[in-house]
Amino acid sequence: MTTYQLPPFVWPTALMSVCALAAWRGRDVERLAAAGYLAAWALTLVAFRAGARDIQWSVMIIDVALLGLLFGIALKSRRYWPLFSGAFQLLAVATHVAVALDSGVSGWAYQTAGIIWGYLVIAAIGYGAWTAPRRYAEIEAMPDSDVPGATRR
Repeated sequence: MTTYQLPPFVWPTALMSVCALAAWRGRDVERLAAAGYLAAWALTLVAFRAGARDIQWSVMIIDVALLGLLFGIALKSRRYWPLFSGAFQLLAVATHVAVALDSGVSGWAYQTAGIIWGYLVIAAIGYGAWTAPRRYAEIEAMPDSDVPGATRR
C-alpha cells in the first residue's frame, strides 16, 4: 500500500494562479493578501529545514507575521473572505503551537495540517479575488450607512 502525494508542481501552480487572479480581478486588499502569502511562501522555502522532527520556529514566525497581515486586512475590509483566510491561517499557527506543546504530534500530521491550511487560505483569497468586481460594485452602490462590514457591525 502506498500513500498518495500531490505532485510538487501543484502547490506553486495553485499559488501563482491565485496571485494572477488577485492581480487581474482583485483590488488592493486581494492583491495585498496574495502578495503577502507569496512572500511568506518564498521566505518559508528559505527557512524550512527538511528532515527536522521538531517544530520549525522560523516557519512559525513567518506564519505569525502572515496571520498579522490577514488579521489587519480582516479588520479593515468590508468583505467576509478575509475572516476565512485569517481563520485558516490561525489554524496553521495553532498547528505550530500544538507541535511545540505536545511532542506526540507526528511529523506527518504537522506537515499535512500545514498543507491543508495553506490550500484553504489561498482558496479564500482566490474566492475574494474572483468575486471582487461584483461585490465592490454592490458595496459602492449602497449608502454608507447600509454597507455591511465583516467586522463593522
